[in-house]
Amino acid sequence: MKHLWIASTWINTLLREFDAASLNRRELTRDLPGFVDGGFTEGDRLDLLSARLLWHRADKLSGDPLLGCKIGLSADYRSIGVLAPIIWHSQSIALALQNIARFQNLISENGAFRYETDENKQLIYCYYEETPAAVRSSSQQILSVTVGVLNAIKTLSSGRMSAQSLIIPERCSVESISNFLQMEVINQGELFGFTIAKAGLQTPISGCDITLYNTCLEYANSLLNEKKQGIELIQRVRRYIAHNGMLVAGITDCADQLNSYPRSLQRQLADYGTSFRKIKEEVLKERALQELNIGTEVKDIALVLGYSELSGFYRSFKIWFGITPKKALKEGVF
Repeated sequence: MKHLWIASTWINTLLREFDAASLNRRELTRDLPGFVDGGFTEGDRLDLLSARLLWHRADKLSGDPLLGCKIGLSADYRSIGVLAPIIWHSQSIALALQNIARFQNLISENGAFRYETDENKQLIYCYYEETPAAVRSSSQQILSVTVGVLNAIKTLSSGRMSAQSLIIPERCSVESISNFLQMEVINQGELFGFTIAKAGLQTPISGCDITLYNTCLEYANSLLNEKKQGIELIQRVRRYIAHNGMLVAGITDCADQLNSYPRSLQRQLADYGTSFRKIKEEVLKERALQELNIGTEVKDIALVLGYSELSGFYRSFKIWFGITPKKALKEGVF
């Protein structure tokens, strides 16, 4: 599936950015599914949990509160495939922002922008909403996306337009980010986003090619529909695993419930860059972290997941996260 190549290209570009920040990519990608020798396998699907763990590791290893800003400013947007010409050939900044929100999912399942209009202040509020999961996004991960969009706006408008302010959560430092970006930065609860003046959003972007835009738009819509079909199938398999013993859930019964055959289901999942085994591991990992985060006893988590022996759960957890569940609970790793 071609949408998988867009996402994997983006991930490998991100790893090169981490290289430039002097981060050890082998350490960053250790034990994460889909990564081989510090690179992501093209055509595979990176699950949401692994993507977030990658960024949390980068944040921890770098210790740089400006890592996300630096990545966002240096990102090579040629790596986003068909989305690049759609953005660069949108007829206006407003349309470019709409396309970013619409097609963000082709790049990452981490979240997307939503827009609100304040007619009194004549401002557009652009908020980033992360996809709910067992592990929250790293602040640096969302900063990189948000700052990347701000940089795109300035580039598209040839410097004539820029965001009025960057919105960051109260846990983030306003002063350091404001000094680095040379713009107003404000704290607002747990939100990431930015504000931009409504006036001028409809100003035409110079050099846009409407024919190229429409061609790429049609192709991107087909990719998005393709990905939605894949996500729907994966979610159906996830629900089966979650409600049928998790650890003991098997592909034969799952295929039967989905009115398919094991080989057909496995082939379909392979087309979407995954497998029944990988999805089952995702479900087990996420449920383990969910239970850990609400304070469930480790022995009870093992039972919930279907482990008959506590030692088996310990081994699996250590393989998944490189740390024991008790140590993770004590140190608040997740």
